[in-house]
Parts: sequence; C-alpha cells; structure tokens
Amino acid sequence: MEEARTAAAAGSGGAGPASEVTEVRVASLQPLRLLEWKVSAGAAVKIGSVLAVCAPVQGPNTGPSRAAERKVKAERPGVVRELCVQRGQVIPPGGILVRLEGCSHPVVMKGLCAECGQDLTQLQSKNGKQNMPVSTATVSMIHSVPELMVSSEQAEQLGREDQERLRRNRKLVLMVDLDQTLIHTTEQHCQQMSNKGIFHFQLGRGEPMLHTRLRPHCKEFLEKIAKLYELHVFTFGSRLYAHTIAGSTPCTPILAVKF
Repeated sequence: MEEARTAAAAGSGGAGPASEVTEVRVASLQPLRLLEWKVSAGAAVKIGSVLAVCAPVQGPNTGPSRAAERKVKAERPGVVRELCVQRGQVIPPGGILVRLEGCSHPVVMKGLCAECGQDLTQLQSKNGKQNMPVSTATVSMIHSVPELMVSSEQAEQLGREDQERLRRNRKLVLMVDLDQTLIHTTEQHCQQMSNKGIFHFQLGRGEPMLHTRLRPHCKEFLEKIAKLYELHVFTFGSRLYAHTIAGSTPCTPILAVKF
C-alpha cells in the first residue's frame, strides 16, 4: 500500500512535464522514522517503485518493529532530485520525504520510456480509463524503426550532430530517388530479356514476383558521386520494398541508405 501523497509545483521555465516537481509526503497520522533509502539522488523511478522503508516511532525503550515497516512507493515516474530526510530521522505527519522531477518521456520505444523505464501503454487512471502521461516524444527518427520516437529537442540535437559530421567530412547530402532514377521495377518479366543485372524477389509469401534492374552505368555514377556527397535514397514505395532494394543490390555498400 502506498504511503505517500504528492503535491505538484511548477519549476522555473514553464509548465512542461520536465519542469514539474513532485513532493512525496508522509501520509501517516503518526510520525515515522526513516529506516532505509531504496533510491539515490539522480535515480529514475517508475510507478510503484519503492522509495524508502519507514516505521512508526516506538517508545523510548523499544526499537523499530519490522512487522510495522511501511514501504513508501512512487505514484508517478520521474527522477529523484532531492532526498529530504536522513536515515534514522523522524518524519512528522505530512513531512516531505523526497522530491521527484517528472519524466517527460523524451525517448519512447514501443510505448516504453527509455529514460525512466515506465510502460506508458499500461498506465491507468483510477476510474479505469486510459491515462497516458504527457510525452514529448513525437518525432520518428529511424525509418526502419517507426516505433522509436524522440522529442523535438532530441531531434534537433541529432540534427545538429548530423550537421557537424557533414562539416567535418566536408560533404553535402544528396537525395536520390529509387524508382525510375536508379532502378526500374516491374511485375512483368520478359522471357527474352537477359537476366544479367536483374534482381528477382518477393516482398512476402503470396506476393507477386518483382523484377528490378539497375539503370545503365548506375554503379559507376554512385561510386563517383559518393566521394563528394553523403547519399540518401527515398521512394514512394513501401518500407519493406525500400529495404529489400537497399539490401539486395550491388550499390548497397556505396549508398549511405537513409529513408
């Protein structure tokens, strides 16, 4: 049973989730003595994580009873910013035990926060309705992993790092289309046509056979242009199609494939 109550206080700089501080207070009607901390400053906690172990204050001639121990648990995910009580100290009713900074969930993978470890898909409110906490992760950064989302701040930082890398390498980015530019793909295969340079594949069981051929001198072009640019390719085809093409042609080692 959780023995704490929270009081939100906005930090300096706005009302965003990252600036919200929660004070975990003692909900007992009698003083409690802190027996043991289960967390340290800077630690990330999830809902239900044990923060500390306390016990009611006994008489002067009796020690703390292990049977009366109470575990103080976190009611929300966050990061421990301040431990307000020392071990062995008596906490009055309503006294502040610890301060937590709310997690903004800036990096989320399949509903799991990479910062605090909270499963955002299973958080429920008291009335049983879905209660998804505010997450700043709204930008998908990797085409092949759409479940990975990051915050706009994280995306901007990654963008700046990409710019610095391009400056160091003294290259610009060149976007190259796949279909009707580097390759030609069709479902119809001419039996009289030579199979040299043609790749045959299916995107899945029961799917039609596809036939892809490189444009003339495509490989030579990419080898030369790759020395001057960081090559990215894009397509209006499906993700599976794009990755199948990128992984099955002789141009794959040349392309720095990004979608």
